[in-house]
Amino acid sequence: MDSRDSQELVSYPLPQSSSSYMYKSHPSGSVAMVGGLLPPKMNCARAFNLFCLYGNIEKIKFMKSIQGTALIEMGDEYAVERAITHLNNLKVFGTRLNVCVSKQRSVVPSQVFELEDGTTSYKDFSMSKNNRFTSAGQASKNIIQPPSCVLHFYNVPLSVNEETFQKLCEENEVPVFIKCKVFEAKPTARTISGLIEWASKKEAVEALIILNHHQIGRHTS
Repeated sequence: MDSRDSQELVSYPLPQSSSSYMYKSHPSGSVAMVGGLLPPKMNCARAFNLFCLYGNIEKIKFMKSIQGTALIEMGDEYAVERAITHLNNLKVFGTRLNVCVSKQRSVVPSQVFELEDGTTSYKDFSMSKNNRFTSAGQASKNIIQPPSCVLHFYNVPLSVNEETFQKLCEENEVPVFIKCKVFEAKPTARTISGLIEWASKKEAVEALIILNHHQIGRHTS
C-alpha cells in the first residue's frame, strides 16, 4: 500500500459516538449468549476481535453442551445491547450469529476444554490492552456503527504497503480486498492508518475477525 489516492471508497452510514448512544429501554444483563460461532473458524480471541468494537470484554467461554455457542461477559449492560443491535443475525463463515442477553450474571471458568483449533474454550480478557472502553475519555473516542464492507486500520508500521496486506490476507485465508487507501501521515508519525474495502460486508467482517489486533512487527493493528 502507498499514499497515492485510490478509487473512491464506498460510503457507509455516518457513525455515532459511544458517548451519545441512546436506548429506549434499560438492558437487562452484561452477559451475551452468542450462537453461530462454529469451529474451527471461531475461538475466544476471534470472538473478542468482533465484540470488542461494542464494549469492553471481560471473559469469553464456549459452551461444551452447545457447539458453536459462547457466553461473552462484557463491561456493562449497554455494551451487550450494542452488540445485539449490530451483530445479531450477522452472517459470518456461512452461518448467522444469534446474539441475545444471557440469564447468567457472569461467566465462570467451569468445564474448560480444547476447541477444534487447539485453543482453550475460556479466556479472561479483563486486563487486555485491546479493550477500547477502559475510561470515559477513551470510550468517547470510539465509533459505534454497524458492520460494513470498509474497515479502518491504524497503528500499522510505516514499512507496510498494499502488497503486505495482500500477503497477510492470503496467509490467513482471508478474501483479498478490492481497494485500499492510506491516510497522509505527519512527518513525525511512526505508524500509518487508512481504509480497506472488501467486495461485501461479509468478507470485511470475516477479515476483521481474523486480522483485528494482528501483530505486524512490534505494532498491533
